[in-house]
Amino acid sequence: MRQGAAPSGAFLLLTIFIRLHLCLLLLSSALLLGCASANTPVSDAISALVAKATADAPALGARLNPAYRYLRVDAQGQAPALLVLGYIDPHPLAPIEVWYSGSGEVLKLQNGRIIATAGLAPDWRSVRFVTAPPQWSAVPAQGDSYQRVRDEMPAHRYGIAERVAVTPVPAGPPTSVSVTLPLAQARAATWFREDTHGNPGEDALPSAWFAWARYQGQPDVVYSQQCLSPNFCLQLLRWPLEGSAP
Repeated sequence: MRQGAAPSGAFLLLTIFIRLHLCLLLLSSALLLGCASANTPVSDAISALVAKATADAPALGARLNPAYRYLRVDAQGQAPALLVLGYIDPHPLAPIEVWYSGSGEVLKLQNGRIIATAGLAPDWRSVRFVTAPPQWSAVPAQGDSYQRVRDEMPAHRYGIAERVAVTPVPAGPPTSVSVTLPLAQARAATWFREDTHGNPGEDALPSAWFAWARYQGQPDVVYSQQCLSPNFCLQLLRWPLEGSAP
């Protein structure tokens, strides 16, 4: 839910339940990282709570409950899924959105970028920024870059240091890149490509793509395609599409 909007009673209740159960689970975990940075798999208890928000919309064409925020996620070889926004954590760089699926997956997004996942294969358990990513509105025409360090499971790879180059691409992705964002919305968005440069000899991640536009009156990343490994990519789309019925 966006900052400044009046939260509904149902949304607040869902948020309180999710955070309470998540904290209780983490207190019993040897990987305790705190509620705001939890990256452990989500239990059935939390899944049941989140399932309540998605139960009324089993199909993408179904009418959604306006009390919740949704994110459409397309993964390779899998049917599209709807995730519900559980809560937003404040952060100096930008608020962190925590999204849940009814089957237990978790995505954490900051300015549209994936900074943690749980329940996927592979998972990015955490992302730390050595240098802060530029704000989308401030990326110069010649591009910019930032540095990040991330941990990956189940490969038990920790401290993966990478430089990420951010480049505006007025024409958007090439036709060879499959995009789920409809053409009208794609043309109205400002597009960026991110290319990851890691250690020599490592398999490079495919380019990430971000469409930055206005969604429900606010500038936001309305679509992105991000890869957690060379052969596992996700397409994230704000749902419902702007202009379609909620």
